[in-house]
Amino acid sequence: MIQKTKQTLNSISDIKNYFARNEVPHYFVSASNFNLMDMHRWVQGWQNINLVDCYDGRHPQVILVEDDHSRVFESIEEINSYLLTSEKARGLFADKEGADTPPGRVIFLFFNEALERICQSLNLDILLPKNALVREIDSKIVTTEIGNQAKVMSVPNVLGKVSSYAELCRLAKTEGLGDRLVVQSAYGDSGKTTYFIASQADYQRVAEEIEAEDVVKVMRWVRCSGTAIEACATRWGTFVGPLLTEVIGIDALTPYAGGWCGNELYASAFTDDIRRQVMAKSQAMGDALYKRGYRGYFELDFLIDLDTAAVYLGELNARITGISAMTNMSDFTADTIPLFLFHLLEYDPGVDLALDVNVFNQKVLSDGAMGTAAQVILKYTEKKLKIVTSAPISGVYVLGADGTLVLKEAGHHRREALAENEAYILRIMNTGEYAYKGGDLAIMFLNQVIRTPAGDLNPVGVRWVSALKNRFKFRNLNQEERSLVELMHNPASSKGGRA
Repeated sequence: MIQKTKQTLNSISDIKNYFARNEVPHYFVSASNFNLMDMHRWVQGWQNINLVDCYDGRHPQVILVEDDHSRVFESIEEINSYLLTSEKARGLFADKEGADTPPGRVIFLFFNEALERICQSLNLDILLPKNALVREIDSKIVTTEIGNQAKVMSVPNVLGKVSSYAELCRLAKTEGLGDRLVVQSAYGDSGKTTYFIASQADYQRVAEEIEAEDVVKVMRWVRCSGTAIEACATRWGTFVGPLLTEVIGIDALTPYAGGWCGNELYASAFTDDIRRQVMAKSQAMGDALYKRGYRGYFELDFLIDLDTAAVYLGELNARITGISAMTNMSDFTADTIPLFLFHLLEYDPGVDLALDVNVFNQKVLSDGAMGTAAQVILKYTEKKLKIVTSAPISGVYVLGADGTLVLKEAGHHRREALAENEAYILRIMNTGEYAYKGGDLAIMFLNQVIRTPAGDLNPVGVRWVSALKNRFKFRNLNQEERSLVELMHNPASSKGGRA
């Protein structure tokens, strides 16, 4: 392996040129390329190794590994293991052996120790902190403790074991949290383990989940609006991205009451004071994480109390997330660089950075909300398993006068849809697939505000969401398909079938 001479990057232009001349293969291994879509436009040698065919073979930097349907994937980590150990991926890595380049670099959305071992055997460098540290920090309980240490406070709360509704009430009373409570378990995605409790009946509906946890976080219910922001903890300091709103619990988009289903980015969404507070708190959290050994990209949710204007820490996601695509494809990014490039620099021992982190963050404060953008995450909301019979092609769409989506151009570049009446749609679930409760159908990127001040979809949002939903059609499973589903989920009962 050739040792590169360490070089110093002094400006945004230097960083752009550095990655444009990159010679080290970078692989994003995940079910789809959604989280880091468009990164290939910035990093020479970037490739996505994916399971989901979002682009019908049209994306030149997507290496698609077909599902052989030999198993039911229970996690993204299982998908990633399947991708990395596939014949196609191994052939790709083997082609690099003996080449005059360093080992390939790999990035995951979620990974585990088994994937760490696989990467080691394939001579791939994981550009992420060790999984054990990520897992520890990803706990909502640990997040609260880190925030307290960094003086970034959460909504008034108490941590403890809950075994009954009476015990929950007693625990809340010790901190004066009131009768309306929000309970969170240590781990959970997109609001699936956030429970709103205002009565014993509310508690009983989720009692089994709450009582299964060793420790839960019990918070005062506050009337609040959610925010989301990404940052990157590096040896040069913590770089922070633009502040986004959060779209939560819209019935038309998600089956989960506290479920995340989109974001918005526009100048008037927050006051200058709120933006300054969130920036300072994000930097403090990043600096605290770096002291604990955590390096690189992370996301924070902050809650703004609508009655007191207090800014509270909500959650920390120690990884790239569902807002990474929006952060890294914003108008501000197009004028500077994607935040994720700082993550890549942090894991590059051959580079030093002379860019002032505070100057960059001040530019984010002043210019981060350039333009207007939104993303909508459409999930399958029904309980009944069905088969997708019609789905949109990924590409640029306009909304017709009759309320239907009209394909303008199939493609894979979100930033080719920047007009107010245009949207970029990334299809996730294709025809012939099983639609299951909570499964992602599509992500839609818009250039308009989509919600009312109260948090509901505004007329613009309703029209676009309705049009997107109408592009998906479903049918019920036939007997053969129902039997196959039962077989796949109960392989021990099969006799010679797929297990």
